[in-house]
Amino acid sequence: MSHVELVGRLFHLRPLGKFLCLATLRCADAEYLCVFSGKPEIAAESIVSITGTLRPSQSSKQFEQEVEVSSYRTIAAGGPVTTAQLKQVPYSKAVLPHQHVYMRLPEVRQRLLDKWTAIKKIRDLMAGEDFVEVQSPRIVGGMADGATMKFKVDFFGTEANLSLSNLLFHTAFVAADFTSVFEVAPLFRADLNFSSQHLSEFLILEATAAYRTREDMMRLSDQIVRSVCGMTGAHIDEAHLVDIPTLTYDEVCAITERSDIAPLVRGNRIKRYHARAVSEHLNRTLFWVVDMPAEHKAFFSSTRYEPIVDVQVADDFRLYWQEIDIVDGGERVIDPRRLRERLAEQRLDPAHFAYYLDVLESGVPPMTGFGLGIDRLLTKAMGLGNIRQLVPFPRFVGHLEP
Repeated sequence: MSHVELVGRLFHLRPLGKFLCLATLRCADAEYLCVFSGKPEIAAESIVSITGTLRPSQSSKQFEQEVEVSSYRTIAAGGPVTTAQLKQVPYSKAVLPHQHVYMRLPEVRQRLLDKWTAIKKIRDLMAGEDFVEVQSPRIVGGMADGATMKFKVDFFGTEANLSLSNLLFHTAFVAADFTSVFEVAPLFRADLNFSSQHLSEFLILEATAAYRTREDMMRLSDQIVRSVCGMTGAHIDEAHLVDIPTLTYDEVCAITERSDIAPLVRGNRIKRYHARAVSEHLNRTLFWVVDMPAEHKAFFSSTRYEPIVDVQVADDFRLYWQEIDIVDGGERVIDPRRLRERLAEQRLDPAHFAYYLDVLESGVPPMTGFGLGIDRLLTKAMGLGNIRQLVPFPRFVGHLEP
């Protein structure tokens, strides 16, 4: 036994007969079971200073040791909303004003700690594959041009946008002979999407590598997904993480034509119900789709003519987890002339991409890039129903504060 002085937040005051009261003290290093003589005059979830004797636990099998409290002092009283109250509330917008309390719940804390551990693991994995972590701007000008809805900002009198993608800047790093680069950063989308799997601000891994093919980057994506699933104890059959099947866009069309849903019409985008139908048809949780119609891909995506179907298709890849796409990537256009053609095809002003064209004019090697939605991947791996459960302060349509 030893004398201790501890400071932390006091949870779960629970009387044990008339003369004892138990509580859990969450300190910076650990949690301790505290044994009080009588019920202390402490508001729920207050920050307290406790003095007492540390001894082998006699009151709970959950703790190896307990503190017999001799004195205590309230440093900061707890507020009117407690974790005990929020634990009874299903996750919804009603929880968001109390996120600072909600995050105290053990299961929520663990979920966020697992997310941050997964991000570190992703960074370590990328470094092990000889990728260099870089930083691109969050505020951009004309290079945000495109069909995607953007958040506009006033940049000292000049209209600017919050970043939609880092991949154009990654090309500049590759042109500077940083041949394999990656970034873990937030991106922004202003589209009116009310889905529980959508955020206006979200965390993404983006990577670009010279001299690596789409097959190389698909293997790297597979490795990241397996690593994250292994770390989080994902609810997925291990067999579904090995030899992930690859289908062409045309094969997806053919599968949906044989399903009891509205089929995917060639040339249209894959909807979530199409992807779920493919997942069920294959009896696989994960599957790749390649060779999407060129018009569906960004202007910097490499394309080729497929005479069998008489269309331009992208040299791309997309990984689905059932109905949700979690990885999207492809080989890049490196010829400035071809890039100007792609800009014209998508009715984009070349003047907005003058710097990007200058980068290509300087000479860049063959390269491939991808984006992996970290929040989407973890939402699926953890079996959560709402992506916002992984984001302490989510931004989505109709919610800005806090």
